[in-house]
Amino acid sequence: MRERGELPMEHQNLNQEQKLRVALCGPLPKTERALLRRGDVEIIREKKNLNLLIGLNNGAIDCDMIIVEAPYGHGLHSMTCQVGEHKTCPLWLVNDPPDEAIWYKINLQLDEVPAKRKAALEQAIAVGPPRHEILILTDTPERCGELTGWMKKIYSVWNVALPPLNVPEDVKGYLRELRGPCAPPEAVVIAMAGVDSLKAAEHIRRVWPKVGMVWSCDLDFSLQAYHLNVDCFFLLGEANTGTLGIGLNRIYQYNKRGSE
Repeated sequence: MRERGELPMEHQNLNQEQKLRVALCGPLPKTERALLRRGDVEIIREKKNLNLLIGLNNGAIDCDMIIVEAPYGHGLHSMTCQVGEHKTCPLWLVNDPPDEAIWYKINLQLDEVPAKRKAALEQAIAVGPPRHEILILTDTPERCGELTGWMKKIYSVWNVALPPLNVPEDVKGYLRELRGPCAPPEAVVIAMAGVDSLKAAEHIRRVWPKVGMVWSCDLDFSLQAYHLNVDCFFLLGEANTGTLGIGLNRIYQYNKRGSE
């Protein structure tokens, strides 16, 4: 049996990357001591809680769990918090220390983190490198012809070789068969009318959460585009070499080529 205060054998040689990062908002001295006794936890703090929450939200600070002091709280284990652009983590509102049932659930979630990290790494390896191509989704041959022509002009001006263009004839069929994990293209360009355009953008984002995307539609889906983290959205009536070039330039500017 392990002596009181002795670290579990599997936690004694953990490096900084392997440790579980827990952000504490509030003094929470008893909770902090209990977490550190696990041996695999690193505590994240800021002098001001607001600075900590802002850092977590914009991705400047990464963590696996957030615990907030709430003197009258009993632990809301179903809550999650956005950490950066594409990650969420559990958010707990607790007394100090949390009651036994809540403390058990906190530890259970922390114990699951290494397996989730391993699964994410294995999936990233299985996906492989990005495909050297640009995926173009359109609903008419006319739009397809316009986009490919504009692409040639843009890359000619850039004096860069145009990547191969993947232009499925049956967009709905292509999307039905498109499932993750699979290697992303360098970029995705969508130029479609109506709700089908929104469905295409949502499906692409589910399969490739970070791939650069330029989206054009006859309906104003600018708010949806913001939530889907689209690099550039514009109406079909505004589509031309200039607007497409702006969108593609944003993708390369933020270096999102090949992101999953």
